[in-house]
Amino acid sequence: FQSTTATTTSAKMKTRDKIVVVWFSFLYVVIWAYSLANLFETRFWDKRYALSNIMEGPHEGLGRGFTKIGKSHYSNLRYIWFLPHVLGAIFWWNLYFLQLIPKIRHNYKPFHRMLGRFLMTILLIQNVTGFALASTSDSNIIMMVSYMLNAATIFCIVQAWRFAYWRDIPQHKYWVLRLVGYMHTISLQRFFLAILIMSHSMGWDGLYPQLDETASDEEWTQLVKGMFDDSFVLCILFAILTTEWYLAAEEGKMETPINNRKKLDSNGDPNETSSLVAASPYGAISA
Repeated sequence: FQSTTATTTSAKMKTRDKIVVVWFSFLYVVIWAYSLANLFETRFWDKRYALSNIMEGPHEGLGRGFTKIGKSHYSNLRYIWFLPHVLGAIFWWNLYFLQLIPKIRHNYKPFHRMLGRFLMTILLIQNVTGFALASTSDSNIIMMVSYMLNAATIFCIVQAWRFAYWRDIPQHKYWVLRLVGYMHTISLQRFFLAILIMSHSMGWDGLYPQLDETASDEEWTQLVKGMFDDSFVLCILFAILTTEWYLAAEEGKMETPINNRKKLDSNGDPNETSSLVAASPYGAISA
């Protein structure tokens, strides 16, 4: 993106980028702490061992609900999609940030292009397997949110690849930034799920019922499913909105407005100008 603003604006952009780096670093920790580390601990590549590990896990409180949901990923219907989905996630979350480092992009262009092609392929696999996992989910909310995210990210992949092919770097960067922002829906889902779990554990009533140890496994499972549904809605809204706000700021759409009121006053009666604008079906007509 070309900067057309003053030095003070550049300082603001640097501050904004630092905030994004800190935020993405935090979400990287979240995705490892609440997802990838647990998958490695259960040996997700060994279906039999993983199921055994899940069954031996905690069976109290919310753990009873998470056990049933965790088992569903290792069913014959879902595991064929779950395994490549997890492998793709490991590659993406541990490599994508290398594409955002300016020194690597500028000094190691062959590596940047090769890694970019690899990650784009990984994302296509992620979307295909994610679509299949969503279609086998028993939650309509997860299904619809996942389909929406699939469509949005595939569109971004196509646009980013197209502009990279024609070496239109500013437009390529624009679509890659949007793609990275949308992909953080996944880490944000873990973040919001942790927030919802903590709120329930601390006794904040209103969202979910407080269950005791006499509650059945089905009741705990429904409670956990409700948390999953809500976290999916929150994560996609937050990811899309913050991405669009960041891109708007990158294009200078959030700078201080240009003051045209004095110019309007010097050219004549502002009330007269306003009436002319209102009378014209096409708005103001410039000379």
